[in-house]
Amino acid sequence: MVKTIASIFISLAAILGIAAYEIHSVGNTFRTFSRALIALYNKTEDKTATYEDGCAVRSFWKEKKRTLHVWIPHTSIENVDYQLNEALGYLYQQKYDDALPKIEVLIEMSDKIPRSYSFSFENIF
Repeated sequence: MVKTIASIFISLAAILGIAAYEIHSVGNTFRTFSRALIALYNKTEDKTATYEDGCAVRSFWKEKKRTLHVWIPHTSIENVDYQLNEALGYLYQQKYDDALPKIEVLIEMSDKIPRSYSFSFENIF
């Protein structure tokens, strides 16, 4: 009986620890990604952004999305990839006015994705 209760508490502690790590890890990744996107947005708005600036953001994203696949669904990551690649295409063509809405969408996604998988009242009910 004591072993059963102890194993239940150990399992609960492991689940809570992993959940806390997941929330912290995903949140930090998307906060950093959001800051990079905001900097890219500001440069695009000033029409000083280059394709290489966009590639730097994409290389950060590619590095981080490998670990994000463990925590969030593939479709969310795929949507970010799609929007980011489209924004980079516009930056490559120097179509800044077309790139801005794509970057705005990415900024919004970087805010909403971690919240949609976090432990909160709105996600439970």
